[in-house]
Amino acid sequence: MSELKILISVTEVSGDMHAANLVKAIRRINPGTKFVGIGGERMQKAGVDIRSITTHMGTIGLLEGVKYYPSFLKVRSMMKKILLKERPHLLVLIDSRDFNLGIARLGKKFGIPAVYYIAPPVWAWPDHKGKRVARTLDRIIAIFPFEAEIYRECGAKVAFVGHPLLDIVKPNMSKEEVYHKFGLNSGGFIIGLLPGSREQEINNLLPLMLSTAAEVSKRLKNVQFLLPLASSVFADRIMRIVNKSEVSVKIVTDGVYEVMNISHLLITSSGTATLEASCLGTPMIIVYKTSLSTWLMGKILLKLPYIGFPNILANKMIVPELLQFQAKPDRLSNLVLELLNHPQKLETMRMGLRKVVKKLGEPGAIDRAAKVIMEVVS
Repeated sequence: MSELKILISVTEVSGDMHAANLVKAIRRINPGTKFVGIGGERMQKAGVDIRSITTHMGTIGLLEGVKYYPSFLKVRSMMKKILLKERPHLLVLIDSRDFNLGIARLGKKFGIPAVYYIAPPVWAWPDHKGKRVARTLDRIIAIFPFEAEIYRECGAKVAFVGHPLLDIVKPNMSKEEVYHKFGLNSGGFIIGLLPGSREQEINNLLPLMLSTAAEVSKRLKNVQFLLPLASSVFADRIMRIVNKSEVSVKIVTDGVYEVMNISHLLITSSGTATLEASCLGTPMIIVYKTSLSTWLMGKILLKLPYIGFPNILANKMIVPELLQFQAKPDRLSNLVLELLNHPQKLETMRMGLRKVVKKLGEPGAIDRAAKVIMEVVS
């Protein structure tokens, strides 16, 4: 087993984080494991032989991904060569449903087993898509209990491990240390801005958040805005957009969880950040905007009444969602002020988030996922 070689496929910033932690967990079991793949800087730091940086390529929607199609074709061709010539023992896929399922089919063609970790959200799509995923994969590592049940019904071999964020979301500093490090006024409100980690999200949501921040600043004294950088991938773009705005925003590097933990309220894109905030019990407003075609397609195809993970897990609206045409600065700023001026509403939200976190399973998900992977290749 000392010569075990695993190929990992990632095209999202959040997937890069999960992959890096998974690599470390597998090496705790089998230190000699070699990893090669596509992904980002966190995977590189974890010791993965990265053949292509792909964390800037994550998109939602057909039209939004058009600009990356040539890059995806090039990366797919490279992955095919790795599968054929280097013959890894296992293929591990994280997020990025359409691209990674294509890679899984290539692996199957060459007789290389595939495991999906952070699997496609079968619970959000038509039933036939789940059955297609089940046919393609050798094992699915589920992070939600209801996800595991649905995949089993689709005929997949599933292992439920719980959510890895329970092991990851831990601020490295106390609130007092954060106030001191970032020069914050402890007497005022702090609002965290999290526009997402995809290029389209930053372009669509950050201007909305900054306009909202400017409006809130006019109507509320002593409010401070923090924007943590989840990755360096689009850092320059974020800084340019913020510098052109009329509001003071402190950009924070290497402090996502510290910002979440110290904020009285977050304005966040849907996705991983909403669960990270849930783990810390921080109230939030979820916003999302995309192209009209993608929005209409989602309304037709998606089966869910909500897009935010806290609301999906609670099966009711516990944190507000302002989506597409509702996501406007005046409406968002009014909601921010309403929540900040009514502390009991924020406390009700915190209580709901605590219940959501209990549905994520028990700590230790990353180590359990690593054990499943080792079982597949043993």
